[in-house]
Amino acid sequence: MATLTTVDRDAPLGEILAHLHRDGGVIVQDLLSEEARLAIIDDLAGAMEVIEPGSKSGLEQWELFHGRETIRFCGLAARSRAFVEHALLEPVFRAVTDHELLGGCTSYWLNTGQVMAVGPGETAQYLHRDEGNWPEAINAEQELTISCMFALSEFTQANGATVVVPGTHKLPPGVTRGYEVIDDDVAYAEMSAGAGLIYSGKVIHGAGANITDQLRYGVHVSFVAGWLRPEEASPLQVDRVCAAGLPEEARRLLGWSSYHSEGGGRTWLVDFEDAADLFG
Repeated sequence: MATLTTVDRDAPLGEILAHLHRDGGVIVQDLLSEEARLAIIDDLAGAMEVIEPGSKSGLEQWELFHGRETIRFCGLAARSRAFVEHALLEPVFRAVTDHELLGGCTSYWLNTGQVMAVGPGETAQYLHRDEGNWPEAINAEQELTISCMFALSEFTQANGATVVVPGTHKLPPGVTRGYEVIDDDVAYAEMSAGAGLIYSGKVIHGAGANITDQLRYGVHVSFVAGWLRPEEASPLQVDRVCAAGLPEEARRLLGWSSYHSEGGGRTWLVDFEDAADLFG
């Protein structure tokens, strides 16, 4: 069985990037302090109690992908200030994202901040690449999206830890939905509560099967190049009133600011001015 490297959160950025570039993913210990982790859980507890598992799309492929026993919901910045301060703005993950995305764009924004709580009896998700959301933009040289799965509870192979196929980020680009592997190819992102799996949008991965009677509780945060449309329509969930109370950088990541191309135009404007000007 393959493995992923685990490093301390104070590891040099170069070391974290070296593991990411070699394997397509790296686990970083203690990205969330115990206080931060519990605060996020407390903020999200109400939604966890009322949101039913499974996809509401009515589409068979999405129901399979999302998992019939998996609870998913977004709009986390409107639900949890702790999420904003400790996950959305987490400095180690942001430093990795800066390195990986800035070069193909002048800025990036939130693709999705999403609870992924894999319930008992859930089957394994089919393996995929996250960059497949934007098939027209995929290229071999540049990352489109970088993600982190923050473990709000312990991740084990038995309870559905993220499955990663190390090295597959180096395969030729293309949309991947389903990938045949043997056990020796696969690594399970087993990690303690508070750790995070940072991974490439090009690496083949998916949620594992949960054969326990306990929930595997994580928060997925991904960023995408600022010239692409994200999965989550954040400004429709984090409205202007809510956004006004957030740090400026959080507002920018949530779409309450405009994109300025290098040597090109500006997009996502309000009356042809930067959306950030709405906040004075």
